[in-house]
Amino acid sequence: MPYLDDEDVRRLTGMKDGSEYELDLCGLDLPHSIASVERMIERSRFRKQRSVAIRIDPATATSGETHFQPIGRFLVEAMKAGTVERCRPLADPGAGFWVSLTGNPNADESEQEDDSSAPEENKDP
Repeated sequence: MPYLDDEDVRRLTGMKDGSEYELDLCGLDLPHSIASVERMIERSRFRKQRSVAIRIDPATATSGETHFQPIGRFLVEAMKAGTVERCRPLADPGAGFWVSLTGNPNADESEQEDDSSAPEENKDP
C-alpha cells in the first residue's frame, strides 16, 4: 500500500485546513465566545457561502475545561437548523473548528457591507 502524506489525505477526503475567514476566540470567556459564533452565523444569512476557521484556546495541563465541547454542541445545533453546512475540528487537537456556513445563495458580493470600514471597537473578535 502506498504511503499518503497528510496533504494527500486532505485532498482525497476534501478536508481543508484553509478557510476564507478566521474567528479568533482565544482569551475570551465562554459567553462571549458563544455570542461571537452566534453573531457570525446570523450574519452569514446575508452573505455568500464561506468557510471560517474558529480558533479557541487549546487545553493545557492547568487550563481546566475548554470551550471546545460547548462551541461544538452549538455548531451541531446550527447544523441541525441548516445554518452550518459542514463542521469539523481543526488539525491541532482542541484548537477549534473549520466551519462551512450555508450562507445565502442569492446574496450579491458587491452589495455587502465592508467589515474593514467598521470602527475597531465594533469589530468581532
